[in-house]
Amino acid sequence: MHEHFKHVLAYNLFMKIYRNIISVISFALSIYILILNLFCTCFTTADRFQMNYFSGDIVIFNLLAIALALTGVIFCDRIKIREFANKHFTLLKIILLALIAVIGVVFSLSCGLGTTADQLNVQVSVADLRNGNTEFFRPAGYMDIYPNQYGLALLSYLASFAVGTYNYTFFRLVNVLCLVLLYNELSLIGKQIGLGKTSQLLLLVTGIFFMPSTLYALYIYGNIAALALSVLAVRLIVQAFEKNKALYSVLSLIAMFFSCVIKSNQMIFAVGIAIYCLFKAISVRNYKRLIVVPAMILCVWLSSFIPLLVMRNLTGLPLNGGVSYISYLAMGVQENDQNYPGGYNGFNADTYEQFGGDKEAQSAYAAEVYKASLTEMMEEPAYFLNFFTRKQLHQWADPAYKAYMCIQTCPEHDTAQWFYEFIRPEHAYPVLIALSFFQVIVWTGVVLSLWFAKKQKHLEEALFMPMIFVGGFIFHTFWEAKSQYVFSYFMILFPISLLGLRLFKEWFASRDKTPLKEKIKKLNNTKISWSFSFTLAAAATVLVFGEVLGLATMRTQLPQDRALYKDYISRTYVESWNPLGDGTYILTSGDTRIECELINKGDKTLIKEKDGDRYLTVDNGITSWQAKNVNLTQAFKFYTDGDKLAVGFDDDYILWFSEGKPQVNYVLYGTLMHSGLDDSMIWHYEKIG
Repeated sequence: MHEHFKHVLAYNLFMKIYRNIISVISFALSIYILILNLFCTCFTTADRFQMNYFSGDIVIFNLLAIALALTGVIFCDRIKIREFANKHFTLLKIILLALIAVIGVVFSLSCGLGTTADQLNVQVSVADLRNGNTEFFRPAGYMDIYPNQYGLALLSYLASFAVGTYNYTFFRLVNVLCLVLLYNELSLIGKQIGLGKTSQLLLLVTGIFFMPSTLYALYIYGNIAALALSVLAVRLIVQAFEKNKALYSVLSLIAMFFSCVIKSNQMIFAVGIAIYCLFKAISVRNYKRLIVVPAMILCVWLSSFIPLLVMRNLTGLPLNGGVSYISYLAMGVQENDQNYPGGYNGFNADTYEQFGGDKEAQSAYAAEVYKASLTEMMEEPAYFLNFFTRKQLHQWADPAYKAYMCIQTCPEHDTAQWFYEFIRPEHAYPVLIALSFFQVIVWTGVVLSLWFAKKQKHLEEALFMPMIFVGGFIFHTFWEAKSQYVFSYFMILFPISLLGLRLFKEWFASRDKTPLKEKIKKLNNTKISWSFSFTLAAAATVLVFGEVLGLATMRTQLPQDRALYKDYISRTYVESWNPLGDGTYILTSGDTRIECELINKGDKTLIKEKDGDRYLTVDNGITSWQAKNVNLTQAFKFYTDGDKLAVGFDDDYILWFSEGKPQVNYVLYGTLMHSGLDDSMIWHYEKIG
């Protein structure tokens, strides 16, 4: 009996270490992010240029939003919601999931067919491969530079035999199904950690109004599908211990494998599952479940090895390339032109090409750059704090997580007019403000959940998602930064936030109502101990101290960026969206003078002869005037600055005239602001009718 008692103590101590470490770290980081959101909102321009503005917030408004949310939680039972939710739970759940699906389908069918950048590069690689062209996979080609895309490319390749290539609608509808799966799994995880039916339904309601998740369903990059499978894997592994059935473990491994095939960074979820299984299996003395740990490592390895092996066979190429991982770390401590430090600036791809695809040489160089950057930062502590504060603000204080920017790669000639209006910056702005309040409330709930964690019955399960969030936070503190990448770690905390609000409500109802004067008197006669709550507060204080200093270095930038972003909104997106209205114009560039009629169609503009029936078009790179069969894919986008005008085509080309003949030339981004166009490519305009 004595030996058995010692074993029980050892197992309890083992699980206590797991609970305390995760609670303390995740609480400190959650406090850190909550304060970031209280003082600042990072706005990303709703266009493909991804300019970021760190706008100082009105703190009192954020505190008021928190107060209103907590007040609503305290008095919510008076509306009799719980009784109605319990009575009609199944029907309400089906209706809410159906609404999420319907909204996703409507968005998918309305947004148009286009993609650009990485989305397009993956699909072009697949289409070329189907036609026997392996150019994208050769040294310095897109797929050679980014082999992490092999998994997504392989799945797209297999799907192409059934649905063809460039079938964006198909992929978006698959994303919608995954979005429904994601919210259903979050609801089920809510049930596992002790949320009632009302809270489970509230998670599904979130899926209706939380626009970033719906917009990401239009983004053909695997984000939503990979996240849905990862959350499914988490739910299944918890059930494996609850029901003591190996089948759930196997299904969890399968889900995690496909998640990592789609997006390799989902291995953070895999690491979280492995850690949970290690501690849980030992604490409940179910040692057979420890097999999940090496099995999960094998799954993560296979998720990259199998796509690589298949692609080698399909292309007939050795495929030993890929940018050095160290180059991502080096890029993570550099500035970029979009005003978010640590973000993509081309360093990884540029240096890979610079060293001729030699990964070892690039690694050595990137390591030197990384060390030099850190050394320089450490010599200027104020800049060090400023840099990483801005980096975290960009990642964790962006209420849209770049969702609007990502969708700017979708619109084409068949985009519904309402969708154009929906994503215009001046219309997106109030949505972003609402989402910033929502973000503050979510982090408040997470903080409360971790503060009251010891009162939670299913504590190990409730700490599962915070543990994965900690992994994501640490990884992207050092890796390439982008709010798009940490979006997953915000969403998985929705059930935890609701749990925190519920625990706050329970505490409020049973709180100690002793007068404050008596509490202080009692405290003066009490020896203060290092309690769990004190440890949480102490850990958070360490981070907050650095955070306050970091925010202090931005005291000038915060109001400045707020003014700049308001100016961006007030100018109604002059960099695109056809700032010239319909009408008759004179366009001049050097000796070239055109009198024409401009006809706007969504984000494209038709250029028609003033006194004729011909339209200026581009077909396979050849520019000409056509009298009929004009396709909007041959039309143009206009970019203005004062009376200057750039006439863009297909995002990366500019219209100009040479010896009286129209043609298009390649220039990166094709806009006045970002291209540095020479005078021959700049037009001046005058409206005459």
